[in-house]
This record gives sequence, C-alpha cells and structure tokens, in this order.
Amino acid sequence: MNNVYLASVGTRSGKSILSMGLAVNYPGKVGFYKPFRENLISRNGDLTDQDAVLLADVLKLEEGERLSPFTYDIFEPVSLADIAAKYGELSKDKEYMIIEGSRDLSNGFSRGISNFDIAQALGAPIVLVSSPDHRSIDSIFLFRHLCAERGIELRGVVINRGAEPKEKEFLEMNGIRVLGEIPEMPELGTFRVKEIADRLGAKVIAGAAGMDRAVEEVMVGAMDPRDAVRYMQRSRKKAVITGGDRTDILLAALSTDTSCMIVSGGTAPARAIVSRADELGIPILLTNEDALTSAETIDRLIAKIDPKDAKKTALIKAAVKNNVDLDAIW
Repeated sequence: MNNVYLASVGTRSGKSILSMGLAVNYPGKVGFYKPFRENLISRNGDLTDQDAVLLADVLKLEEGERLSPFTYDIFEPVSLADIAAKYGELSKDKEYMIIEGSRDLSNGFSRGISNFDIAQALGAPIVLVSSPDHRSIDSIFLFRHLCAERGIELRGVVINRGAEPKEKEFLEMNGIRVLGEIPEMPELGTFRVKEIADRLGAKVIAGAAGMDRAVEEVMVGAMDPRDAVRYMQRSRKKAVITGGDRTDILLAALSTDTSCMIVSGGTAPARAIVSRADELGIPILLTNEDALTSAETIDRLIAKIDPKDAKKTALIKAAVKNNVDLDAIW
C-alpha cells in the first residue's frame, strides 16, 4: 500500500484542497488519516476535525470523525505508537492513504510526534504544501533541511494560490522539486451563515430560514449612520457586525444586500428589527463577544467545502488534476 504525508509551513496553506483533490482523483480505494484535530466543528454533538468530516463524506468512509482521533496536548501527549496503531486500523483494505499533518511546523516537536516523526513512523514520503509568499519559501528550505537530517523523503512542493515564475524557478534552481501550482479559486472563499453561527457559538434570534445564505464579505458597522447605506450598497452578500443598540446600522443592513447580521455584546436589537429580519429571511446572530473579537473569529474561519456542493467539488478535482503532477505523488 502506498501513502503520502501532506505537510505545510503555516496556516491556510491549502492542505485541505490538496487532500480532497488527491482523494477524488485517485483511481483506486483511498483512505484518509489526520492524527490531530485542528479545525474543530460540531458533529452529532461532538467536536471533530473539519477535514476529517469532509473526506469521510467525499470518500464514503464509515470511520467518519474517527479519521482524526487525537488532540495534541503538550503535557499529556498521545504516543507515536498509538498514532501508528490508529493508522493501521484506518488503512486496512485501502490501496492508498492520504495522511494530513498539523498546520504548524513545530507542533509535537517536544514530544517526538511532529510531522517528521509521524511521517517516518508510517513510512510516508512528504509532499509540502505552501503559499508563494517569501516567508513561506524560506520555510520550505528549513523543512527540506530537517527532512534531510532525518532521512525522510521530501517528494516535492505544491504551491497553492499560484506563484510568479521567478519563485518556481528559484525553488527548482536550488534543488526543490515543484510538483504543481494550484491556482487561486475565489469561489472557495465564500462560506455560509450557519458556519459563522457555529464558529461564534451564536444564538439565531431571527431569519433562521436564511442560514444557508452565502457570505462573501464581512463588515464591522461602526461608521457614521449617514454613511452606512452608502458603504453597505457597495458590498454584496455581506455579514454586518454591530451592537444591538445600533438600530441605524441594522436598518441600513436590512435595506441592502446583506446575508446576515451579527449582533455583538449580548444585547438583542429592537423587536421591530427582529421582525423585519424574519420577514426578509436575514439571520440575526446574537453573540456575547465584542465586535472586534467576532470579526477576528470570522476572519479565521476557513470556508468549509460541503461535499454535497458539486460545483466546488468539481472545481477542486479539476484544479488538482490539471495543475499537479499526480503521477509523481502516487
């Protein structure tokens, strides 16, 4: 049985996209394993990893959330033997295994369960996923050095969100194989209102019928009321974050292309606002967090790819098939 270990040099590198693209393009029976849960979502009342749920659904794997069984705790860590044992269970009857590593290069180093330790224990070559910014490129060289010290095969690098010719040339000129460049896909940058509600742990107090609305922009409603409508008219499919006492901002949001309103500070808006939002099917999400914290939380939200979203699935499949050297990875 063949396998590959997908690692990254930082957050939002594109491992999830490559994992899914490899999975749906592989011609045989493929399995997935992500030892440590990171992007937590709620599933059947339990917290699990977003990528595990996605790949379980896409590949129709019965293991479900068990594809990502562990949480990293530096003081009470899981053992490398346990990680390897779980891999053995999940890889039964599979022709190929995709193993997804932690998003942080240093995760697990102090306990001997880093990306390098796990890849070595499972006999998996590493494919590194990286964005094209210069800090990430420097990190690629550090990663190669650490692989060489451990005798681990670094099969190559996949650059997500494309790269300028000079960046690819620089890597290859210095002996780093570029296996592909996945282009920017703006369509994947949108997410649903219900994902925001889940991430914030917010209470839906109006417009529950609109929880599947797409969100493309996030706006903090702290502007002067005279400018509110003018600014909001420029933005479409937006989430507006403001306080429950800002009736002027909430009314402006309701009169423009708004996907949802996030009311921070725990104070519900006026009853008239709630009623109007219900009529329009625009969700109002009530959270106890302040506006800044809510905005930062949403900014960190990684758009979930719904396996039932045939358009996004087909987009990822084609992008990986047409832009990545799959034969080299297989």
